Amino acid sequence: MAEYIIRPGELPENPSAKGPDSLSVCELFIDAAQGEGAYAGCPAVFLRLSGCHVRCGWCDTADILGKSTATGTEELLDIFKGRGITERLKMGHHLVVTGGSPLLQQDVLTSFLARLKAECRDRLFIEIENECSIPVRQSNAALWDIADCWNNSPKLSHSGIAKNTRYNPEALAQMSNAREAWFKFVVKDENDWSEIEDEFIVPGYVRREQIILMPEGQTRMQLNPQKKQEVLEMAVRHSVRYGGRLHIDIYDNRKGV
Repeated sequence: MAEYIIRPGELPENPSAKGPDSLSVCELFIDAAQGEGAYAGCPAVFLRLSGCHVRCGWCDTADILGKSTATGTEELLDIFKGRGITERLKMGHHLVVTGGSPLLQQDVLTSFLARLKAECRDRLFIEIENECSIPVRQSNAALWDIADCWNNSPKLSHSGIAKNTRYNPEALAQMSNAREAWFKFVVKDENDWSEIEDEFIVPGYVRREQIILMPEGQTRMQLNPQKKQEVLEMAVRHSVRYGGRLHIDIYDNRKGV
């Protein structure tokens, strides 16, 4: 079981931390495993940042995104060093920066990750998870070299989110050309494929080899064998990857794993 370093809302509010050099942190936990995407199963440290403008109805972190604390980057770096996190990263544990929507805090995030990478002497692998609707600003171009993998999760129309909120061609085009980028689509059935093809593949925003299809579901019961099989067959039919949800298979809907 993973170990919490910072629980949602647990970190004492530090007035001096509020300012341009702070991150709004929901939680930080170690000794976990990446549950989705191309690196599923890799040992991981999770840093969850608050804030999200998409707010999907099925979000599995909606209950904690408001339980955050402004944390100075110096303080956060001290936590990483003092609690043995940097040593884990040097040994091969991935750092998974997730949310919420981490790119809402991209200015400070870029600075923090650059310092962390220097502290680890570049011996770490950083994954950034995002909904792929916020472009990386030119002032934060260093993120393209700092992040080793982008796990993008564009939302489809069945999410109920307005298209102008969830669909941003500029962000899609940027991410598609990153050093390593994956596009994880949560799908309900075959009807979703035409949208993926028409809105993402045909315009050239996403390459077929970057796509991972994942079945919709937040619990083991929802992710039943029949649903998994249907999405797997759908992925094979369209020559893209199938992606499971390892953390749900093992822990069901428990948090902090």
